[in-house]
Amino acid sequence: MPFCCFEDNSENNSYITVDNAFITAFMPELTEKELKVYLYGLYMCASPLSKDNTIEHIKDALSLDENELIDIFSSLEVKGLVAIYSYEPLQVQYRRSQNRMAAKQYKKEKYADFNIQLESYFPNKTIVNPNQYIQYYDFIETTNIQPEALLMIIKHCVEMKGNTVSGNYILQVARSWVSDGIRSVEQVEERIRQRELNAGNLKEIAIAIGKTSQISEEDKDLYTKWTDNWGFEMPAIIAACKKSMKSMPKLDSVLDDCIKNGAISALEVENYLKNKKKLTENAIQVVKELGTFYDNPAPVVEAYISPWQQKGFSSDGLIMIAKYCFRNSLKRLSDMDNIVDQFFNAGTISDEAIKSYFDSQAKADEKIKAILEVLGSSRVVTVNDRDMYNTWTSTWGFTYDTIYEVAKLNIGKTIGEVARKLSILKTAGIFNADAVETFFNNTKIKQTRFTENDKPFDQDAANKTTISDEDLGNVEM
Repeated sequence: MPFCCFEDNSENNSYITVDNAFITAFMPELTEKELKVYLYGLYMCASPLSKDNTIEHIKDALSLDENELIDIFSSLEVKGLVAIYSYEPLQVQYRRSQNRMAAKQYKKEKYADFNIQLESYFPNKTIVNPNQYIQYYDFIETTNIQPEALLMIIKHCVEMKGNTVSGNYILQVARSWVSDGIRSVEQVEERIRQRELNAGNLKEIAIAIGKTSQISEEDKDLYTKWTDNWGFEMPAIIAACKKSMKSMPKLDSVLDDCIKNGAISALEVENYLKNKKKLTENAIQVVKELGTFYDNPAPVVEAYISPWQQKGFSSDGLIMIAKYCFRNSLKRLSDMDNIVDQFFNAGTISDEAIKSYFDSQAKADEKIKAILEVLGSSRVVTVNDRDMYNTWTSTWGFTYDTIYEVAKLNIGKTIGEVARKLSILKTAGIFNADAVETFFNNTKIKQTRFTENDKPFDQDAANKTTISDEDLGNVEM
């Protein structure tokens, strides 16, 4: 027997068929992994003699280990979709639609009271599809919800939608509540009580957005998400209603946009929605200044512009920083984010502070450029140049005039040589520009040279730099 096959061993290699009974009765309750495994196994059933009809193939295709795969097929067996005929080796038989529900066996006496109560909610209607009962039983046993709690949910749905409400809709509501941890009678009672209390707020929201249709269960679910999950209070929701265009889903979209951009209180929501156009314009301008392009500025606003402005940066300040980043070949938004963090950590946030910083840096660049030109270099000033100059002036204590004098004595050499000579001056305690030339003229650093013809040849000595006794007297140690 192959790894996967149909009950009757029928074969069709061109396509697989998923019947309506599977879609309506089973698919809504399957997890993502269960659905993937079921469909891939169904595909393998179409070619039972194929060399790929093996457990190794489905494991590799879906990136699952064998134990996980066995657990999933076991769950599908409980649901009546497959039968496991062997575990070593694993062999799975897919059930035909007419045999699936029959494979689910429940003791009638276990759910006798449940059935009586269920039927009482539909006095003028017979539940035509017997599979619906099994779906309820299966839901109880797979979710561990109390049967009485599910009956309360069913009754609530009937009261909201009438006794024509579909079983699939009821299960959809039940799944949503279970996903929120609601499984007991007390929890269902509290959810229903809270939804009734929310009815007044929902009416206020409906008036604010101009909604004329009746408040639906979906609307109540949205309100619960806004308040319980996202943390919005009524004033903030009402502030967002101005942009909702008579639709609860549209209001949901607006609030989703607000929370993604850190706007939760009423004032934050008002300011964000009022300035959203400006934020978008700022995003477009910043991206342009960086020399890059994005088709959709919304993610840029959400991930960068909005958080930056929440830190206190203005649109103009961010544009100044973007221009700086471009000049220094920092063209990614993540690169600019690092620079913005540096400004924030330094407390340089206002436009005036940012402009003052760049003005002082521009002046420093002019001085660095002059030093490079004296050395004989026409290249642009780099970040490394700025870091070294800042170290020389702020940490080592040299003035521009002193650094310039050192550069004049090293024409044709690199800026690294200037750093080396400044280090010698620092060690000697020489910081005055007027003393630079005299110091280096009077300090003769002698290099003792040896060749292989000299006897004895001392390689270690050949690598040593020696300073005369007279020179040592001129250096403060």
